Amino acid sequence: MEHDIFDLVKQGYLWTLLATSIFAISSGILVKLITVPALTLYSIGAFWGIIFLLIVLTFKRKLRDLFNYPRKTLFLMLGVGLATSINNGLFFTALKSGLVSNAVLTHYLAPIFVVLVFEPVMLKEKITTRNVLLSVLGLIGLFILVLPDLKGSIDLALIYGSLSAVFFAFHRVLEKKVTQTKADPWSAVVYKNLVPVVLFSPFAIRSISEGVSLQNQLLLALFGVLVLGVGFVILFKGIKLISATSVSILSYVEPIGAIVLAAIFFSEAVSVYTFIGGLLIVSSGIGVIKRQSQ
Repeated sequence: MEHDIFDLVKQGYLWTLLATSIFAISSGILVKLITVPALTLYSIGAFWGIIFLLIVLTFKRKLRDLFNYPRKTLFLMLGVGLATSINNGLFFTALKSGLVSNAVLTHYLAPIFVVLVFEPVMLKEKITTRNVLLSVLGLIGLFILVLPDLKGSIDLALIYGSLSAVFFAFHRVLEKKVTQTKADPWSAVVYKNLVPVVLFSPFAIRSISEGVSLQNQLLLALFGVLVLGVGFVILFKGIKLISATSVSILSYVEPIGAIVLAAIFFSEAVSVYTFIGGLLIVSSGIGVIKRQSQ
C-alpha cells in the first residue's frame, strides 16, 4: 500500500515537471516564434487544443461525459476557463511586448497576491507578518527589474506580466477546486480552452481575414496541441496526485527554463538587474508557498 502511494506521488512530480517544462518551451520559444497577435494566438491555439482533446475523448469513449457533469462542476470549470483566459491573455501579451525574463518573472508574483488578496478576502485568513515581509521581498525584486527602465520607457512586459500574476493566483485557487471534483482531466481542459476560443474569437477572425502564413498555422497547431492540450492535461494530473505546495514550487521551472531558452534562441541578455530581481521574486514566491504548507 505504501509503495503504491509512493508511486502515485512520484508520478505526480513527474507529470508536473513535464508540464512546466512544456510551458517553459512555450514561453521561451513558441510564443515568440508565432508572429500573430497574442489574443489571436491564444484563441486559435485553444481551438486546436480542443480539437485534439475531443479526438482523445472519442477514442477513450468519454465524449458524452462532457455533458454529464453537475451544473456546479460545469460552472466551476468555466470559471477556471475565464480566469485562465484573462491570465494567459495578459501573459502572452507580456511575452510579445518585451523581454521574456520580465514577462515570466512578474507572472510568478502570483503567490504574493494569493496571501495578500485572495486568502484574506475569499478564505478569511489572516495576513501574517512573515507573508508581508516575503511579499515586500518580491516587490523589491519587481522594483529592481524596473530600475533599468526608469530613465526611459518601461518594458510593457513588466506591466502585463504583473497584471497576469493577479489572475494566475485566482486561476490556481479555482483549479484546485476542480481537481477535488470527479471531473476527468481531458474534459476539464476542454472547458478551460473553450472560454478563450469564444472570448478572443473576434481577434482570431480579424487575423484570419488578413491572412495567416503557413508557418504560423503549423506553429499555432503545435502550440494548441502541445501546450494547451497535452500540457494542461498532465498538469491537471500532477495537481491531483501531489500537494498544491509542491505543484507551485515545481512551477518555478517555467520562468527559469524560459529565460534560459530565450537567451539561447533569441539572444536575450540576462542582466544583473534581471538576475537579482528574479532571485528575489523566486525566493519570495517559494517562501510564501512553503509558509502556506506549514
